[in-house]
Amino acid sequence: MPSYEDLEARIIDTGICRVCGACILACPNSHIKFIEGKPHRPKRTLDCVSCTTCYDACYMLRPGLMEDIEGSIVGWGQKESIGIYRRILAARTREQHMAKARQDGGIVTSLLIHALGETTIDGALVVGRDGWQPVAYIAKTRGELISSAMTKYGATPILKELRAAVVDHGLSRVCLVGSPCHIQSMRYLQHRNLPLASRVKLTIGLFCRENYDCHCLEDKVKERGLNIEEIDRFNVADEFDIYAGGKRLSFPITEIKGCVPRHCLTCEDFASELADISVGSDGSPEGWSTVIVRTEQGEKVFSALERSNAIETKAVRNPDHLKEIAARKRAKGKQTGDIFRLSEEGVEKREIAARLGITEDRVSHRLEGL
Repeated sequence: MPSYEDLEARIIDTGICRVCGACILACPNSHIKFIEGKPHRPKRTLDCVSCTTCYDACYMLRPGLMEDIEGSIVGWGQKESIGIYRRILAARTREQHMAKARQDGGIVTSLLIHALGETTIDGALVVGRDGWQPVAYIAKTRGELISSAMTKYGATPILKELRAAVVDHGLSRVCLVGSPCHIQSMRYLQHRNLPLASRVKLTIGLFCRENYDCHCLEDKVKERGLNIEEIDRFNVADEFDIYAGGKRLSFPITEIKGCVPRHCLTCEDFASELADISVGSDGSPEGWSTVIVRTEQGEKVFSALERSNAIETKAVRNPDHLKEIAARKRAKGKQTGDIFRLSEEGVEKREIAARLGITEDRVSHRLEGL
C-alpha cells in the first residue's frame, strides 16, 4: 500500500514535485506542511498508518490519465500545440484605474472582478506576494483581486489554500488562477472526486514558459545593480525583462537558466491546456493579453465579460508564433525527461547526447537545473 514515504521518495525528493499543493490539501489531518520550498511531513503519526490519501492526490504519478481527463473537460477535437480550444483572441481592459496594477491587458483581473460581481464565483485562489516572493492567497473582494494582479515568478502551492477558502472563509464557488501544473492538478483532484475540489467552479490558466527560484532570481537582479524591492514588474518573453522606475532592463534568458527548478524542465504544457480560460502575453502586442477560451464554462464567463463592455477585443495577430512557443516547450520537456531518465540509469553525458542527437553541452545544461 503506497504511503507518504513513497510519495516523498518518488516525487518530492527527486525534484519532480510540481509544488502544486495537492498533497497538502488532500491530507485530512493537515500533517503535510510547506517547508523550505517543498511539501514535507515533519512527523509520522498514527493517522498516517494505512493512509494513501496524499499519494493518491499526486497527478504526477498518473501521467497516462491526463489525456482522458482532458477529453472529458475540453472535448476530443484535433489537438494543436496549444491544446483544444473554442476560440482565441487578444483583449485588454478598459478600466484605466487598473493600468498600473496589470501585467499586460489586465484580463485575468477583469475576469475575476466581473465573475465576482455576477456571483459566478465568491472568491479566488491566486498568487499574492511578500516582496517578490510569491505566496498563495485567498481573494474575496475587488480590492484584494486588484492587489494580487501582475505575474510573480516562483513555485507556489496554491492548492493548499483551498481547504482554508472553503472551511475557514465559507467559499463555495471558487476560481483557481494558476500555472499549467496547478490546473492539471486540480483537474485530477476533480476527476478523483475529492470533495473540496468540487468547490472550484472556474479555472483560469496562465501561459508559462518556465518558472524561477525567487532567491536565485534576486541574486541575478543584484548582479545587475538592482535591489529586487525596487522592481515594478518582471516579464519573460524572448528575453528576461525587468521594469523599474519607468525603465526596462533586458537580458538573455540563458543568463537565468540556472534559476529554473528541475520540475519545470520536464513540463510540456505552455498554454494551460486544461483550463476553462487560458491567458498570457505571448501572441499579442504590448498592453494586450492573449485569451484562449476552451470550455463551455469558459465561454459563458468570457462572453459575459465581453457583453459588459469592460474590455475590448481583437483578432490575435500571430497565432502561429504562440503555437510555435508551445511546440518548443513540449519538445523540450520531453527531451529533458529523456535526459533525466538516462542519467538516472547511469548513462554518461556523452552517450546521452549521442542517443538523443543533441550536444553534450545541452545535456549538461539541462542537468544543472535547481
